[in-house]
Amino acid sequence: MTATAMFISEKEPLLTVSVGADHLTDRLISASGQFIVAIASVDQKKLAFQLGALRGEDIDKYARFSIDTLPPTGGDSLVPARASAWMKCTVERTETITGYRVITGRIVESGDLENPPLIWQRDALWQLTAIPE
Repeated sequence: MTATAMFISEKEPLLTVSVGADHLTDRLISASGQFIVAIASVDQKKLAFQLGALRGEDIDKYARFSIDTLPPTGGDSLVPARASAWMKCTVERTETITGYRVITGRIVESGDLENPPLIWQRDALWQLTAIPE
């Protein structure tokens, strides 16, 4: 699913995501106790909007959009091969707020795929670039 995430701490590698309560992603995270955050790359801008427009209960998004993935390890979720980076998290805490599940996860593994990342701000996706020193 397409979602936003926010780092809580880098010393303690924690981040928070928000998902619709009782949606497929919420049920999968609750059942497994873990999730993977994949940061979309510049090349995935169109894909990010496409994924956000469909529900996983209705369609296999990986098949529908022919998303190439990294080889899964140990039954992990699939990571899009052209993502910018990924973080595997174990669930630390969940809280339900007005129809959403706010999930705090501990990052236990991560990878940088060296593709320029996108960020979401003011209802649009933006490319991150380095600031010259």
